Amino acid sequence: MALIGLNRDELDLSQLPKDSFYDPKKDDKDDLSGVQIRATITFRITNPDGTVVREWTEPAHSFVENFALFIQALWGATSAVLSDTAGYSVSINGASGGTMAINAPSGNTDYGIVVGSGATAGSTPSPFQSNLTAKIPQGTASGQIEYGATSVSTTSVSGQTSSFTISRSFTNVSGSTINVTEIGIIAYLTGWAMEASSGTSPVSESSDYFLIAYDIPSSAITIQNGQTLTITYTFSVTT
Repeated sequence: MALIGLNRDELDLSQLPKDSFYDPKKDDKDDLSGVQIRATITFRITNPDGTVVREWTEPAHSFVENFALFIQALWGATSAVLSDTAGYSVSINGASGGTMAINAPSGNTDYGIVVGSGATAGSTPSPFQSNLTAKIPQGTASGQIEYGATSVSTTSVSGQTSSFTISRSFTNVSGSTINVTEIGIIAYLTGWAMEASSGTSPVSESSDYFLIAYDIPSSAITIQNGQTLTITYTFSVTT
């Protein structure tokens, strides 16, 4: 179908077929096979013996403003100002070179996939989020959870779709139930000629942490004592 007109005001939108209107809030009900860029999150809860208690997949409404700013700076070989996880404005230079890592080791909560309990399940994430509202700390005490390593898979191709995954497991040995209501991906940036705003003059820094993706699950994820929650992001592009 061709849409002909000098501007969009000339289009009679009431005549367009319903399937031409894409509503990302209904990802879980729509067939996304034709969407070029897609992100999903798979959650798996297992008992200590490895038995799968529950496994399900939800659409991810992930990337926040920080991610868009970083890509724009990188592709445009220019500067952009991001907000680090401490809430400071940090200038990065996409032409200067650097690294962007999310493969955090076990026990490290500064970057990689992280979980929190400070959001209202089912609410809409903010594009300006710079950190989790209440990150669940690493540990075995009450209100803490053990963080495994964040792994990034190689890219695979199936038909017209190229994809890779990011995964991390969280084990609850706190002695009580833990509820997860927010999930993030924090990137560890080094290089990029970074300068943080501090007082009246910028301060150079060699590395910093930035939230690049933030998700709020449709309902709180309950992890009983002894259980493990594994979170897997799948990012794919279809030609």
